[in-house]
Amino acid sequence: MPQRTDSSSPTTAARLLKGAALVFSMLGGGMAAWGVDKWVRYPEARASQFGFEAPLWPAFTLFVLAATAVGVRFLWIAAGRVEDGEDLFAQRHRRRRSDPPPPPESE
Repeated sequence: MPQRTDSSSPTTAARLLKGAALVFSMLGGGMAAWGVDKWVRYPEARASQFGFEAPLWPAFTLFVLAATAVGVRFLWIAAGRVEDGEDLFAQRHRRRRSDPPPPPESE
């Protein structure tokens, strides 16, 4: 049986975050490919809102690509911070749900 590793180590956390970024990019790429396929098959599809019309599939595809890029960048930056040794949860308000709230600061 393989030896069990500590799942709270920074390298494991960074690998998980990078894996999540890879999965997120694959999902976003798949959605964008689906949007391009629909764009090729149905170029006449239009979206209308507030009396304005625009082609549907180019806007959908660009939105999916932009949102995917933002999500992947967010996860990759978090992985880099974890690799550098930062505890991403160090400044949390409460460490656990069961922890009592901190006392109010008095001046």
